[in-house]
Amino acid sequence: MLAVASAGAAGDPGLRVQEMYVRSIAKAPPAGKRQRFDFLVFYADGAAYRGDASFFANESLGKDRLGTYQAVGDDIRISWPAGKTEVMRRRGERLSGAAGTRWQRLPKVSGLRLQGTYAIAARTAEPVWIEFGSDTTFWDQGVIRHAANLEVLERGVPAPQGGGGTYSLDEYTLTLSYAGGPAARMFFCILPGEKDLARPKRLVVSTYLFELKQ
Repeated sequence: MLAVASAGAAGDPGLRVQEMYVRSIAKAPPAGKRQRFDFLVFYADGAAYRGDASFFANESLGKDRLGTYQAVGDDIRISWPAGKTEVMRRRGERLSGAAGTRWQRLPKVSGLRLQGTYAIAARTAEPVWIEFGSDTTFWDQGVIRHAANLEVLERGVPAPQGGGGTYSLDEYTLTLSYAGGPAARMFFCILPGEKDLARPKRLVVSTYLFELKQ
């Protein structure tokens, strides 16, 4: 299972995230449909990626989806496959690109302790939610099987339908360690604009948007 901040991309353990940005798809999806996001990632070794979160969850996607970048002052020049070049300008926590595209930097959340219950925003056949405690404990229903789309965990252990244990955050990776079982790791981010990172209104787990339950 790929976790972008600690396990890199495309199965490369040496690939670590330098900065990550997000651009929400401008048009909101119909009620109950899945919200999609466009991510822009700069890795410490000079690699770059642009696309949805499926890249972070599927190690079979290879390096042919990666470009390279070079930062000179406030400008970032990105060379994508097939010879395409893109130049972006940094403005504080934002990037601006061609055709007026705007990107916002995602905060790194290593060691953060969350507080709240979050439900998947997309319509699902059964409830999918996770409750985070400030003592690093969690309870969930369906997150591993439905949000992370995992049937088995490490050592071939079947993925649980739900349960509890402890969690940890390392940059853009969420690790759920179930009581008496193996751990599951998946992509995680808190979307820009949140005033309280410990209790954000929206966050992304694996490839799905989750919203705070009031």
